Amino acid sequence: MACVIGLAQLGNEIRGYDVALDRIERLRVGITPYREQGLEAALKRELASGRVNFFDELQEAASCADVIIIAVGTPSRDDGSCDLSAMHAAIAALGNVKFSKRPTVVIRSTVPPGSSDMLAPSIEPYGDVIYAPEFLREGSAIFDFLNPDRIVVGSMTPAAALPYVRLLEPLQKPVLFTTLINAELIKCCSNAFLALKISFANEVANLCDAVHAGADDVLRGIGYDKRIGSAFLNPGIGFGGPCFEKDVKSIHHVAGMHDSGRELFAATLRVNERQPQRIIETLEDELGNLAGREIGVWGLAFKSGTDDTRDSLAIRIVHDLVRRGASVIAYDPAVRVAPLPANCRMASSALEAASADALLVLTEWPVFGQINPADYAGSIRSGVVVDGRNVLDADRVQAAGLWYRGVGRRSVPVLSAGRNIVEAVAL
Repeated sequence: MACVIGLAQLGNEIRGYDVALDRIERLRVGITPYREQGLEAALKRELASGRVNFFDELQEAASCADVIIIAVGTPSRDDGSCDLSAMHAAIAALGNVKFSKRPTVVIRSTVPPGSSDMLAPSIEPYGDVIYAPEFLREGSAIFDFLNPDRIVVGSMTPAAALPYVRLLEPLQKPVLFTTLINAELIKCCSNAFLALKISFANEVANLCDAVHAGADDVLRGIGYDKRIGSAFLNPGIGFGGPCFEKDVKSIHHVAGMHDSGRELFAATLRVNERQPQRIIETLEDELGNLAGREIGVWGLAFKSGTDDTRDSLAIRIVHDLVRRGASVIAYDPAVRVAPLPANCRMASSALEAASADALLVLTEWPVFGQINPADYAGSIRSGVVVDGRNVLDADRVQAAGLWYRGVGRRSVPVLSAGRNIVEAVAL
């Protein structure tokens, strides 16, 4: 969706198509498939301008196109390999289109290295194939599209890539021309490295818990090193969603097929699989057996800024709580319907969800940190708050008489003093 709106804002005519006809009907009236601030308003503006139109026939949408962008799902199979069935179906369907000119076919979906070379023979009879990965974050996808760090384009010849690159020329960003497989590896390994940073931050935070140190200051101090940087160096429940876990599993699978080193990929996945369990164990440390307990949950989306619950670790934690005999009352400011197990219910507000035996924070919505802890202190029957995203102000929560546990935040007084020291150095 961000690609559609971003290209339209750059002055291009966009003709969209999807096999899900109900989605096309919603898009035609400006209803987006996922939540992001400003996304729906941007779509309605582009629809009104006439630069964006949606079609329920592929022939009508694609026949006169100069550039065709394929952006379909490539989910993980049980063995970690990437399911390319939707990609094959899209390419086969394009093969039946009567084109008025030879188009450039751009694969944007994340695929395992070697996929584009494998798919190219099916595309070459009617178009020139390139691989141009997207580096977009849900919740800020339009901004990311219009403000990329770099534009990566893989192709068999530089000439084949030019029609696509010209679309993005107004952005005035560096363009890396490379091979198809190199471009695929840039995408997969970029996501794998970001996932590695998250797992590293969680390992550091867990160590801080064990030795009664403050992870906030430790990780802040590490992140000030410009060789490392602070982005994605935030501890929590781990990484979920439709990208990171899938991409690490995929590159781990490919490395195994080629008998190449994959220890870091495996370790990243192991830490991430373990991290949600540590959050539940922290809750058990404070409450004991969870059977018969009602747990309030703040946050179900896999990250803030979106209503996407696909592969959400928050949802996994809720399922695990129920398996341990607990019931759950959950609230998310963006999620209205979620794949929750029996013995769970949705609350209409954060304060309603806090009326429980304990409170668990699982999505880093800033609004949760803006709620005065005094407003829910009397509702949490055990007084226990486990902040799986470190989004709450630990001092304010404790000042309200609650027992606070964050990720790497076992000792609040040390954290407060440490924060003052680090900020003084930064000044």
